[in-house]
Amino acid sequence: MDLSIIIPAFNEEDCIGQCLSSIQEVLKGRNVVYEVLVVDNGSVDGTSHVASSFHRVNLINIPRTSVAQARNYGAKTAQGRVFAFVDSDVVLKNSWGAEIEGLCGSKKKSFVTGGQYGVRDKPSWIEKFWFGNMKSTHINGGNLIVSRSAFFELSGFDSSLKTGEDVDFCNKASSNSEIEYTLNPEFECVHLGYPSTILQFAKRELWHGEGDFRSLTDFWGSKIAQISVLYALVLLLIIGALMLQKWYLASLIFVIFMILNYIIVCFRFDCWRFRVSIFNSLLNCVYFISRFLSFFTAIKARKRPY
Repeated sequence: MDLSIIIPAFNEEDCIGQCLSSIQEVLKGRNVVYEVLVVDNGSVDGTSHVASSFHRVNLINIPRTSVAQARNYGAKTAQGRVFAFVDSDVVLKNSWGAEIEGLCGSKKKSFVTGGQYGVRDKPSWIEKFWFGNMKSTHINGGNLIVSRSAFFELSGFDSSLKTGEDVDFCNKASSNSEIEYTLNPEFECVHLGYPSTILQFAKRELWHGEGDFRSLTDFWGSKIAQISVLYALVLLLIIGALMLQKWYLASLIFVIFMILNYIIVCFRFDCWRFRVSIFNSLLNCVYFISRFLSFFTAIKARKRPY
């Protein structure tokens, strides 16, 4: 078996059909012997029904757990020499099929590769400005390709992590001299699950930020978490000044803060275009305040495995 495509899914009846269709389309006629494993992570909608309607799809039902555990479960069942972790709200593009065919036909033994998510052809303003301009060196967990040997050498995904398991996995891979780690933009895909409203965006970051507040070690190891505390402190200073009716002081802090926030955004996205940076300045504030509030959701959900 050349390739095992592992798809963790939780309540994705609206997207998983598009995901599976894209897999069949990009691999049609390719010289690749593959299997598709859908790991239904305790869905309560029609995810399993949609997945089981597709030919050559092996459906695995497990009780609700973390996405890291679901990915690992699929890997233990997989038969392929190469594992492709694809999220159920991801649609693959034609270049992905050509690239995976070449990779499966190569003699590479220990590698981690993949690409970052793209946005839809008609994106929301959040997708267009924030996610469409995001710069990162890590490979998204929903578009991650890894050799069997490398996966088990790295002991898979850290099952103790509720979020950020893909970043942790990539960090381990990139620091291992025995494993070839490469970000390959030819592994093109589109992520259908990006938020399209500010509320959805805030909820997404609330969830993603929980892992940074599991312990003091995690907090000190996360620049994002530390910066989020600074953002929260500035917000409290502004609120405090307003409550004391110190209008000039509140205005001064706010203006300085927004200028610094704008500069941070320009460097973060490596983009100085005014329109893009203005929109992303707003989202950057929502991002860091939501990440700070993750501290409270992390406490509330500390005994929950997902």
